[in-house]
Amino acid sequence: MTKKLLAAALTAAILCTGAPVYAAEPLEAEVVQNAHAPYALGEFATVIEMTAKSGMYSEMTVKTDTYDKVVLHFSENTLLMDTKTGYQTSETDIKAGGKVYVYYGETLALSEPPQVDALAVLVNLDEAHAPAHLLTAEQVQYNTDGSLTVTSEAGSVVVTLPADVTVTPLATRQVASLRDIHVGTRFFAWYDVVAMSMPGQATADKVVIPPQENYDLTLIKEGDIAFAQGRVESGVAMVPLRKVAEALGFTVTWNGEEESAHLTNGKVQTTIFIGEDSYFMASAQAIGMSAPQSLGAAAYEVNGTSWAPAELFTLLLGQDAVQLMGETLYFGGVMQLMDNSAS
Repeated sequence: MTKKLLAAALTAAILCTGAPVYAAEPLEAEVVQNAHAPYALGEFATVIEMTAKSGMYSEMTVKTDTYDKVVLHFSENTLLMDTKTGYQTSETDIKAGGKVYVYYGETLALSEPPQVDALAVLVNLDEAHAPAHLLTAEQVQYNTDGSLTVTSEAGSVVVTLPADVTVTPLATRQVASLRDIHVGTRFFAWYDVVAMSMPGQATADKVVIPPQENYDLTLIKEGDIAFAQGRVESGVAMVPLRKVAEALGFTVTWNGEEESAHLTNGKVQTTIFIGEDSYFMASAQAIGMSAPQSLGAAAYEVNGTSWAPAELFTLLLGQDAVQLMGETLYFGGVMQLMDNSAS
C-alpha cells in the first residue's frame, strides 16, 4: 500500500507541461474521460445479505476481516466467477451465509455501513487453494521459452505464466492466449505459493482473461514530470507516439504517403505503420532487426495524433523503460522516480 499511496501522491503533486505543435501532424485532440480503474483490494467475506436488482444494480452486504459490515455495489463491469472452474457465474449463485472472496476499490464511501464498488466476486471457494488473484499487468516480459513474466501489485509481485498454462476467457466466446496479456491487461491467475523475496515470485497454473475496462492514464517521465495523457483500451496501454518518443530522446519523422512514423535515437530505430499490429526494433548503426511482433493493438491515428502501444518503448529500450502503476504510466524507471520523490 505504501507504493500505491506514494504513486498517487506523486501524480497529484506534479504539473503538466505544455505540448509543442508539429507541422507534420495537427494538434492533438483532448483525451476523452473513461472509466476509473482502482487497485483491487481482496479479502474473504461472509455474505450477510444479497439483493439482486437486474444485475448492474445489485448490492451485497458482507462481513470481512476488515469490516463487520460493508456494502458492495455491483455494476455492469463487476466480474462474477466460480473460482474452482474459472467460469462466469451470476448473482443468483450468491446466498446469505455463503463464503465468497471479494475484490473492491480502494475508496470507500463514508457511511454506516461503509460502501464500495465491487470489482469482482468469487464463489465456490476451494479450501485447499487460494482464490484466483485479480491482477493488472504493469510490466510484461516475453521469454524465449514462450512464457510470460508479469509484474503486478505496484511492483510487489512477479508472476510467471508458463507457455503451457491454461488460458481461457471469461464472459466471452473468444479464444484467449498468453499473447492477449499486455501492459494494462487485467487477468485472474491461480497460484498458492509466493516465494519470500522482494518482489514476491509466483508461478501460475491457470489464467482467465475477463472483459477489459477502458480508462485514462497520466504519463510520467524521469524528473517527475507529467508530460502527456494516455489510456488503456481493451487491455492495452496506448500512448501518443510523438509525445512519448520525443520525451524519451527519439527523433520522429512522419511519412504521410505511407502513413508511417520512423523513430530513432541514434542507437535503435523502428518504423510503425498506421493500422498494423506489427512492431520491431532495429539497430540504428548496423543492418538487422528483431522479428516483428504483436503488441496487442494496431497503431492508429485520430485527429492528427498517432497512437501506439506503450510496450513499443519496452521493445526499443528494455524491460524497465515502462511500468504501469494504477492510473499512472512511468517511463524511465518507476522505482527511481519514486525513490527520488521520497527523498
